[in-house]
Amino acid sequence: MLTRLDRRSRRFYIWLSVAIALGLAIRLFYAVHYKWDQPISGDAFYYSFQARAVVQGLGFINPYAFFAFKRGVLQSVEHPPLYTLFLTIPTVFGFHTFREHMVSSCVLGSFTVGAVGLAGRSIAGARTGIVAAFLAAIYANLWINDSLVLSETVTALLLALAVWTTYRFWREPSLRRGMWLGLVCGFAVLARTEIAFYVLLVAPPLALRAYRSDLKASLQRLGAIGLVAALPVVGWVAFNWVRIGQPVFTTGGDETLAIANCNATYYGPRLGWWYFDCVKLPAHLQAAGDLATAKFDRREALHYVGSHLDRVPVVAAARVGRLWEIYRPGQTLDLDVADGRGPHEIAVLALAQYYVLVPLVILGLVLLRRRRIIIYPLLALAGVATIAAILAFGNVRYRL
Repeated sequence: MLTRLDRRSRRFYIWLSVAIALGLAIRLFYAVHYKWDQPISGDAFYYSFQARAVVQGLGFINPYAFFAFKRGVLQSVEHPPLYTLFLTIPTVFGFHTFREHMVSSCVLGSFTVGAVGLAGRSIAGARTGIVAAFLAAIYANLWINDSLVLSETVTALLLALAVWTTYRFWREPSLRRGMWLGLVCGFAVLARTEIAFYVLLVAPPLALRAYRSDLKASLQRLGAIGLVAALPVVGWVAFNWVRIGQPVFTTGGDETLAIANCNATYYGPRLGWWYFDCVKLPAHLQAAGDLATAKFDRREALHYVGSHLDRVPVVAAARVGRLWEIYRPGQTLDLDVADGRGPHEIAVLALAQYYVLVPLVILGLVLLRRRRIIIYPLLALAGVATIAAILAFGNVRYRL
């Protein structure tokens, strides 16, 4: 016979399953009706074709060089590996086309709905979890990414799980739960590098608060979170050291520096955005591999920044303004649509939903504080997005 607690738990998971199914339906509808024939280019090309190469035994090669330009097998560290590894799963089972990778990403994105529901329940109870899950199912700024075949899909899932494990550790600060938090965050860094800032912002106050009366225990748990979080990262760096001869995590940040720091992004209508032609590689470097091109990109970008330090505060403010859609939101929307986050009416829907949710977010944070529930893990997510925008550019995807 089911107890009252069992019935509540069962009811929660039933509604959570409904939210997941709704999220999957919306994602698949958008993929089929709006993105089915999208051109395969940029990072989406990289992830999809690199996954095929891994399954073929070629390793984490540069797919642009191998598939598009026939330059041979060049091992790549342009992006962290986790999303590529996810795409190898359907590829192994014969689902290797771009469309099949798109559908696989939509399925993974639907699990984010469930993870958001679990996070909501861990923060403020089952009712909050269900509301959060249904919001995640219909929120366009989440599902609009899943059809693009980009790393944001796996990042969203892991960040929701990170919030879930964060609050579970806060409520029961055991060593085991701290290690789970570290593990989830460590793998999240393998999806997007800037997630490392979440660990740095959240783990110290969380561990010290949990055991503020016992400094030794606090430091033990903080060390466990950091150590476990570092394991996936160290493993990837060691793997790169073996295959390319240098302990590198990723070179993607160097390319981002290159496309975000030039006259086009420091002055004029693209202020705070990016421009692909900011830095043009010399012909002799176009087939030289990631490390050589990254060195060139980094040198050119830092030289430009150093020569325009007076513009850096203005550019940083514009990047943050674009991220939070308070600076030229209409133009940022148009640039996003041109970058594939469209069509226009869907981008408008995403913007409208965001503006509706902002005051509710503020109200929710106030209510949590009144209930003596910590809010700095949630604020840390906003902080991570803001840091990413300042260091890179004001891409709405970073706000995910």
